[in-house]
Amino acid sequence: MRTTKNILLVTAISAFVAVGCQKGLKEETFSVFDASTLSKPVNGEQAVNGTYAGLKDNGGFGYYAGYLYWLYEYPCDVVTTTLTARQGVQLDQLTYDASNSTFGSVWSSIYRMISRANESEELIKKIDYTGNGSTETLKNQHLAEVRFLRALAYYDATSLWGGVPLLNKPSSELSEADENPTIADQATVEAVMIADLQFAEENLPQSYPPAQVARATSIAAKALLGRLYMRRLEWKNAADKLAEAMGKGYDLRTRAEGGIVSLFSRDNRSDNEFIFVLKSSNEVDAYAINSNSFGQNSTPWDYNRGWGNFPLNLGFYSIFSPADARRDLLTGKFTTLYGQIMAVPKAYGGEAQAAGRDTILATFVYNLKYPHTGNYNYSGFNNVTILRYADVLMMRAEALNELNGPNAESISLINEIRTRSNLPEYLLSNFSTKEALRDAIFEERNKEFFMEGRRRDDLIRWGKTASNGANPLLKFKEKVVPTLKNASTYSDAVNYALYPYPQSEIQSNTSLDASINAGRIK
Repeated sequence: MRTTKNILLVTAISAFVAVGCQKGLKEETFSVFDASTLSKPVNGEQAVNGTYAGLKDNGGFGYYAGYLYWLYEYPCDVVTTTLTARQGVQLDQLTYDASNSTFGSVWSSIYRMISRANESEELIKKIDYTGNGSTETLKNQHLAEVRFLRALAYYDATSLWGGVPLLNKPSSELSEADENPTIADQATVEAVMIADLQFAEENLPQSYPPAQVARATSIAAKALLGRLYMRRLEWKNAADKLAEAMGKGYDLRTRAEGGIVSLFSRDNRSDNEFIFVLKSSNEVDAYAINSNSFGQNSTPWDYNRGWGNFPLNLGFYSIFSPADARRDLLTGKFTTLYGQIMAVPKAYGGEAQAAGRDTILATFVYNLKYPHTGNYNYSGFNNVTILRYADVLMMRAEALNELNGPNAESISLINEIRTRSNLPEYLLSNFSTKEALRDAIFEERNKEFFMEGRRRDDLIRWGKTASNGANPLLKFKEKVVPTLKNASTYSDAVNYALYPYPQSEIQSNTSLDASINAGRIK
């Protein structure tokens, strides 16, 4: 962080250069960050676009295009990894330390996003929108978009590390102390996030034309704020805020529309279930910065020449009813490139009884939420879900249960998810206690949101509520330890709810030293 000023300045310039041509805006190059040159509403729009680009952070594996999901999914009980991905193996088997390069990559991506938002906010504030033929409404919308993105970045940072440096200034206002920032406690950072999201929900439109599905709306701000309240176990705030996100033009993709499987089709670019997404290009020649890494990594070579770096444990397949439409988003059975049948063994709910000349017993299953093109382009063309309407429904169901115990509305909300997946409805009489319904909700969430970056947060929140706050890792340990190659890897002395701060950050920031990771690694 010692070079923060230079990084922010370069980021700010890159945010306004070239990005504009993606929407037909005139491309201009500026050698310095000059507010007198960048003084038109169109420059505010360019700043907003440049901030959105930070979600990919140069594409490929950057931020929401890949590495963030390594931290949210690998250490949990569903997604595992291959032996060729050394950094992923460390995360998957809980043998990581501060030098794991994924920590540094995600940390840098998050703070580049924050820096883009800070620079964009400062630029937009200085632009006279009304004097240049625009409106204060558009100015506030642009400010709200970059503040939403900043809140999202801080949400990820605090989910992964807890307390983090709080840097909400443009580079022109950074002091010497800001070059080596201290760690702000999580509650302080969350207060800033809440303020950003409240501003966003008040100043963003409720919707955009379908082609602009990747822009933040007031509903996206409400949904993210609801997610934050859930993490804080503020059930009333969460339930109320999530209710505000319902009935506002978003809904579930119905079975008549193709249901849950078609929701993740590469051709489904702007469904009403998507509240906020990372937008990837669906053009044949898209590569790297215009795409994501999920398509190539989600499936194996034998299936369609994928890398197979996100295999799922066979035990996960076994929890699905054969009638559950969501099971069709897993590779239960397929014909390999070599003409053999790869199938899940009967012991795990599949069809295969024994290996044979024409049958291979699957050792993993793979998710089909991120379709791969079957070529060597190494790109994922479909949009990556960050917030979707199904999550709003499930979070509100959970919050209401925590407030009131089993109730008719929670059951109704869960049933919307279940019936869409071709499952029978629950009855209120099926659940006599809050604990029983809570467990059912988290198991339903596991089936609905696998490989969408939600499992780690869910396990930690589940542990907090199941233990009345005494042991946030209660459910994490219960679910993860059986999936480890060596159960002794898990240590009760390590707080797996918080990752170690990256070694690269400790070495460059004089406010930090190795002691800051005490209790976060063995």
